[in-house]
Amino acid sequence: MHTKRINNSGRIVIPKEILEMFELHEGDLVDVTHNDRQIILEPHRQRYVCAVTGKVADEAIRIGEAWISKEGLKQIVKYMSDE
Repeated sequence: MHTKRINNSGRIVIPKEILEMFELHEGDLVDVTHNDRQIILEPHRQRYVCAVTGKVADEAIRIGEAWISKEGLKQIVKYMSDE
């Protein structure tokens, strides 16, 4: 555990070993969330809303203007094979 002081701008320094562990570098984005007891920092991961399922996915491909997840692709393939 690392104890850090918040400066007058609301900033803290993330220890170098933690940055290296998560492969974070200057300029990278992090997502800041919270629950009732914790402030949570996570490396930012691009998330997509699948045009087929409507669910948020970490991976998707772009077809035209739409993002399609693996689950969405499986549904398309099933739909096409049922025809």
